[in-house]
Amino acid sequence: MTRVELVDKLAFRMKITKKDADTYLTAFLDSIMDALVKDGRVVVQGFGSFKVNEYKARAAKKPLTGELIQLPVRRKPSFHAGKELRERVNEEMELVKEAEALINRLHTPANVFEATVG
Repeated sequence: MTRVELVDKLAFRMKITKKDADTYLTAFLDSIMDALVKDGRVVVQGFGSFKVNEYKARAAKKPLTGELIQLPVRRKPSFHAGKELRERVNEEMELVKEAEALINRLHTPANVFEATVG
């Protein structure tokens, strides 16, 4: 889903204009980014948590030239899905597996599809 699609969905579900939905989404994302810069962690109960990991400076090799370079200390945001989000995502997979198991249990004569086609 793209940002535009998300704005459209927010506008529809909240019964507001797309401009207002974009304003709300921007404010929400800006709040998360500001909190990560300031505190290094944001927790959205049931959805997940964002945090900033800090990586030490180190020497690395350029893949093309093999030249050794120094990488500076850097910070990188990461996301860890919460229990509710993980369950919802995996629920869909379980439904697919149940449907496949049901189809495999059904015995369909081989000529059933030939009779409907021709």
